Amino acid sequence: MNKVITAVLLLALTSGAYAQKVPAKKASPAKKKADAVAVSTKAAPAQPAAPAADPAKEIVEKLKAWDAALETLKADFTQEVDFREAGMKQTIEGNLRYSKPNQLRIEHVKPSRQIVVTDKQDIWIYKPEDRQVVKTRWDAWRRTQDQNFSGILDFGNYAALTERNAATVTGGKDGKPYKVTFKPRAGGSYSLTLTLSATDYFPAEAELAVDSTLIRTRLVNVEKNAKLDGEIFKFAPPKGSEVIEFKN
Repeated sequence: MNKVITAVLLLALTSGAYAQKVPAKKASPAKKKADAVAVSTKAAPAQPAAPAADPAKEIVEKLKAWDAALETLKADFTQEVDFREAGMKQTIEGNLRYSKPNQLRIEHVKPSRQIVVTDKQDIWIYKPEDRQVVKTRWDAWRRTQDQNFSGILDFGNYAALTERNAATVTGGKDGKPYKVTFKPRAGGSYSLTLTLSATDYFPAEAELAVDSTLIRTRLVNVEKNAKLDGEIFKFAPPKGSEVIEFKN
């Protein structure tokens, strides 16, 4: 293309110089046609290609918008823990209560009772059958767990979840749920898949894979932004229970 343009420019310069010495002659039809072809070879500059659309971005933004609008949450849950390498499975049933920004209460009903209460500063873990209470700092406890443990600890904080993970989306056709899979951008060997409602993008199911362990969590009987009694987020060790406190 550059050679053609250069040839056209040289032709123009040569014709101009020659015109000063020789009277102009009427161009023949053939020459007019050739000149028109030469000029038509000057193509417009190529436009940069538009960036490819990210199909996950819109769905992730709607998940974040749902999360930002969440004030309280009540739900029952079933959690299946599959220790695939050991060939063992465990099923846990319970309920959770959440109040923005950081109040969370999780109660296991089966196979044994356990109550977890936290304000994301301190965390209390009470096992009535053992009459034992463990208290530690939230950050220290999370360091002993996976960063996305069970998929039910990030309510109110999905924006941070999307920032530190890359997301891919499948499903969503014909009213079927969307599936958003998060994988760490750098380091880590887990993947977290949230199943989102096709209508309001609520994550009713979560599947967390960490090494050889698979944890599936399903939420049912969900109530969003219902009034909650703040007293349920306060915890005092029951009389006669043993309190074990970890400060680090």
